Amino acid sequence: MTDKKKVIIIGVSVVVLGVGVYLFTKTNKNGKSLLGGNKKYIDEGDINLVPAFSASQKVALLYDAMNRYMGTDETQIFETLTGVSQAQFGLISKTFGLKNYNRILGYNTIGGSKLPLKTWLREELNDADYNLLRKKFPLYL
Repeated sequence: MTDKKKVIIIGVSVVVLGVGVYLFTKTNKNGKSLLGGNKKYIDEGDINLVPAFSASQKVALLYDAMNRYMGTDETQIFETLTGVSQAQFGLISKTFGLKNYNRILGYNTIGGSKLPLKTWLREELNDADYNLLRKKFPLYL
């Protein structure tokens, strides 16, 4: 084999190897390799990696946290509302609607009246916790 052929074969091999490495390490906007790598990160525009917001799910969690015989689970309330925007809280409040609340016993029982989420939170949380939520959601609390 002549030296010229060796140089051409080596040159083509380097180019093919370089293209292969480039394609293997190149990622699309979702952080996945074009050749199937598994790199993961949340891209600002990638809505598929962000959990979907569900007002009815949030309402169920809030209701469960406040409708307890053993007292309110304040931690669950704050965890449920973490990351919720002002507009999303408005949707949660609307979805909650009016639920029966007994002010004497502090949960959903016979003899209560139908009250909105705002009142449930006001009744179930201490002043400091309620005021913290009021600062976060001033349009609705």
